[in-house]
Amino acid sequence: MRKKVFFRVFCFTALAVIATVVLITLALTVAHGDTGALTGAIIRKELPYVLGILAAVLGASVPVSYAITGAIIQPLEQLGEHIDHIDRVQTEKELRPFVEKIRANNEKKRQLEKQKKQFTANVSHELKTPLTSIAGYAELIENGMARPEDIKPFAHTIRKQAQRLVSLAEDIIQLSQLEENDGEILFEEVNLTELASDCVQSLQINAQSRTVDLHLATPEAPIYIKGNKSLLEELLYNLCDNAIRYNKPQGSVTVTLHPEQGGTALQVADTGIGIPEKYRERIFERFFRVDKSRSKETGGTGLGLAIVKHIAQVHDATMELDSVEGKGTTITVHFPE
Repeated sequence: MRKKVFFRVFCFTALAVIATVVLITLALTVAHGDTGALTGAIIRKELPYVLGILAAVLGASVPVSYAITGAIIQPLEQLGEHIDHIDRVQTEKELRPFVEKIRANNEKKRQLEKQKKQFTANVSHELKTPLTSIAGYAELIENGMARPEDIKPFAHTIRKQAQRLVSLAEDIIQLSQLEENDGEILFEEVNLTELASDCVQSLQINAQSRTVDLHLATPEAPIYIKGNKSLLEELLYNLCDNAIRYNKPQGSVTVTLHPEQGGTALQVADTGIGIPEKYRERIFERFFRVDKSRSKETGGTGLGLAIVKHIAQVHDATMELDSVEGKGTTITVHFPE
């Protein structure tokens, strides 16, 4: 321990220092012809007490005692331990950010693995339902078990379930592209007013079929934002489509655009079933549905709002959810300037 402490303080071992002192003392005392005391000490093995005579700068000689004793080593040990403590604290302080970063990355990887497993399980479940339906109706027709009047409704069900599979595949591809290509998406000046108007117009038939009133409220002057046109179209479509699907008969959906401090707000408000408070934090998760039985009736892949969330993130936008169960939901996207 003492050797290690001495080395940490002086970068030399105690043995090397003693040997050097002895050699220097021996050389000087021999030069001055006064070797008696040193020789006697060596013969009597009185180290660590080594008596010698060093030549002074002006040629004078003075007796010196080199004593590597506990009285010297103990303070050196304490000093070395103090330096050890300071070094350890400093090292820990310097390493702490790296350790925390590694821990955060590991936790992120674990969460991603968990999400991937959950995503795979959800996809398998979502694929199984329409495939089972398609296979069942096709088998009835193939085996001649379907009556002539059943052929058309069976074919309609098969087509509907096949379209559901296509929509699911498209949404999965869209979501994967958003997650993998955040840095490769091209931005341009986009007329958000025009996009919103086109979206509302394209969904009018869908809204009317569900007896939902869909309309747009915007300022007279068009609103432009920096973004990706196709992704913004997807965001608008998914928000409006979701508001129509989960609305009530004779309900309404209002799409509003307006400038705000620091950017632009896009708001989609419906008078639908609303979202229970305990589910609001999960509403943007992939495949999450508040009412699974209603989802079977309304259709959809369960990925629409997850895609909206990713598109908003790509545009550095923030999202705000306001919902009252039984009265409706309002989702606001705040785009920065």
